[in-house]
Amino acid sequence: MSVESPVKASWFYLDDDHKTKFNWFLYEYACKLFEYTKDSRKKLVVKWKSQRNDEQIAEFCAYFAKRMRNNISRHLYRDLGGDIVDEEYIHDYCHTNTRRDTDALLEICETAWLDLLESCAVCPVRCLDEQLFRCEFFDRMERGGYLS
Repeated sequence: MSVESPVKASWFYLDDDHKTKFNWFLYEYACKLFEYTKDSRKKLVVKWKSQRNDEQIAEFCAYFAKRMRNNISRHLYRDLGGDIVDEEYIHDYCHTNTRRDTDALLEICETAWLDLLESCAVCPVRCLDEQLFRCEFFDRMERGGYLS
């Protein structure tokens, strides 16, 4: 089941100079993370979601994706496997989480990450290879013409 994401592309750039492929990649990750979180039926995640509305969940997903920026850059030319996802980012945002809550969210973050990388492997846009190139998708979204 695919979920319409309230994650806003505008959360990933400040001005036209920030409309890069790398920021688009981070936006795509946040959307994927939102989808996986909303679709999760794991007891701990369901409980976590019940304490937040969709916008709050979207804000967490955007925060988490943006925090991944340094890890992605640091590991860009190495293996980008599941170990790139950092549980500290979850804990920093969700101070009241139990260890089990954090582990449940971490599993979703890793799954969303690996799924996005799989999609990226066949995508011609090459966001990770051409990180600093301008990404026209931000402008298309503003005009209402982006197709996911």
